[in-house]
Amino acid sequence: MTRLAGAFPLALLWALPLLASLAMLAPAAADVAAWRMALAHPQLWPALALALTTGGLSSLLALATSLLLIGTLWRSAAWGRLQSVAAAGLALPHLAFAIGFGFLIMPSGLVARLLVGGEAPPQWITVQDPWGIALTLALALKESPFLLTASFAVLSRGDAALRLRQECRAAATLGHAPGSAFLRIVVPPLLKTLRWPLVIVFVYGASVVDMALVLGPTQPPTLAVVIWRALNDAEPATNAMGLAMTLLLTGALALALALVVLLLRFGRRAFHRMLTSGPSLLPAPALAGAIIGFAAFAPLAFASSIVVLLSVAPRWPYPALLPPAVSLSAWTAVAPAALWLSLGLALAAALVAVASAVLWFETQPRARDRWVIGMALAALALPQLASAGGQYRLFLPIGLTGTLPGLFLAQLTPVAAYVLIVLAGPYRGFDVRYMVAARALAASRLSAWRRVKLPLLKAPLLTAAAIGFAVSMAQFVPAQLMAAGRFSTLPMEAVTLASGGNRPLTAAFALMLALPPLAVFFAAALLGRPRWR
Repeated sequence: MTRLAGAFPLALLWALPLLASLAMLAPAAADVAAWRMALAHPQLWPALALALTTGGLSSLLALATSLLLIGTLWRSAAWGRLQSVAAAGLALPHLAFAIGFGFLIMPSGLVARLLVGGEAPPQWITVQDPWGIALTLALALKESPFLLTASFAVLSRGDAALRLRQECRAAATLGHAPGSAFLRIVVPPLLKTLRWPLVIVFVYGASVVDMALVLGPTQPPTLAVVIWRALNDAEPATNAMGLAMTLLLTGALALALALVVLLLRFGRRAFHRMLTSGPSLLPAPALAGAIIGFAAFAPLAFASSIVVLLSVAPRWPYPALLPPAVSLSAWTAVAPAALWLSLGLALAAALVAVASAVLWFETQPRARDRWVIGMALAALALPQLASAGGQYRLFLPIGLTGTLPGLFLAQLTPVAAYVLIVLAGPYRGFDVRYMVAARALAASRLSAWRRVKLPLLKAPLLTAAAIGFAVSMAQFVPAQLMAAGRFSTLPMEAVTLASGGNRPLTAAFALMLALPPLAVFFAAALLGRPRWR
């Protein structure tokens, strides 16, 4: 009975809605008319090519950036600072960064003011360029902190980090330079750890909607934007076409990943020969790593600074480097209802996700974790348009669309997935002997958990809650579909404003989107420190 009660919240609020929403996509697979409309759409194939290109290139760039930074800074004094910077970059929502990055590279942006100047802005095609370069760069820059954070799980864990250091020292005695030792010893376990994060990054980059609306091309747009417009159309036939395109995009992403797996299998022997070849004098990429590090994190800092300045600048004429006047008029126009709704949903989703995950890990055997972790990875590895589109079809006949419970359940789907993945390792890795000792001292199970286990797991629990809060704050696709025009959240307002000409108000909304997650991550880091420090 205890096991059933412990699994009930996670099953009722997350697993069953997720599985049912994916099952709602099955009728779309058999809708012949919708498939005919989808295949006849003039933008289908160019949009699909753009989606695969932007997702694939941004994933490769983010991976290369992460490996170069790790190869340069691992085992150095700057390693701790890199973790802090990566955490700050991870806390910054994608949409907020996209808006700031757009202000940075647009023809009248800071880059043009610094490098070109002149009387008028240069005739550059940067934001919404037809090749998707701006979107690719923004995705690569934003996903690098995510891959770095995933890498820290291996390189900052005591036993694994110690073993890797010892093996690197042994390689040095055999004549391998630092770069050679890193490539042969550290990179293979890193790539194994980053398999699922890379899948998530690729799928997200190829199916992202909000960043593509702000930075992506328009003629044609990426396929995710084509699908998004079809799902929001008032015509049922167009909605059905959008679901068919969603299945097509999902299948194309799965095929692309399968091809990558095949290529890696064919290249495994050559990779193994390279790893086992004789000593190499390849040095650590110190200069390249420093340049890449600056190129990766400087745009994050500059984009955030520009958003702050624009939010208080009623006018900022070109080519001035600073606004001539400061005003808080844009901040007074920020819709408080959207702010409080986003904060409330994020707080509720994070707390429910953490509580449900704790109940699961406390009451279920470790063997059952593979089912929920597998579902969590599937929920994140599938295009969000697929799960959100299925949710919309599921909630519509039962009256949950346009309601706060429906909006909350839509937000909870990705939040719970992230929380489960983040908490699984620390929770299952907890040394149960502490609890056995507490129970031997006549403490009840609840008292032992509250006084022993909770303090020791405080840091990962707070980190999981902060990640869940940030994920919920950034949700655009599920919120827009489930709100049905009755509610408005910060991401919805920011995307709408980004297509207009009111830069101060757009910057204010982007900043309001970024500040709460940053504050929550900072509070989690502060409160998660051991009490004896």
